[in-house]
Amino acid sequence: MTLAHPAPMAIDVPDPGAYTIRLRGHLDRLTGARLLRLVDARLQLARHGHAATRHVLVDVTEVDSIGPGALAALRHAHHAADRYGVTLDLVGASVLAGRLGTTDRQALSRFRSFPTVAAALAALEAEA
Repeated sequence: MTLAHPAPMAIDVPDPGAYTIRLRGHLDRLTGARLLRLVDARLQLARHGHAATRHVLVDVTEVDSIGPGALAALRHAHHAADRYGVTLDLVGASVLAGRLGTTDRQALSRFRSFPTVAAALAALEAEA
């Protein structure tokens, strides 16, 4: 069986302290809910000492559009990570911002963002 579209999410652990969730296609309320579940699961693992996660990176480079509820999900994920002392940053938000309207672009600009995962890891390492 093959899929007509690539999976909307992928997970990577590029560094022991970092957890990356790559999103693709349309980011909407449903994808946002899945994102929240992934972030929450990772935070629980970190909280119980099963993962040394200090940073969650949400890579939106391959997101082509945002629907209702998506930015709220990102805000909730950021808030949840912050409660556990974990940073949540975006990767590729400037690429996505070019495809959005003014209101969504402004909401997206409230998140710290990096151009690539490698740049994010380097900056986060320098902060430590």
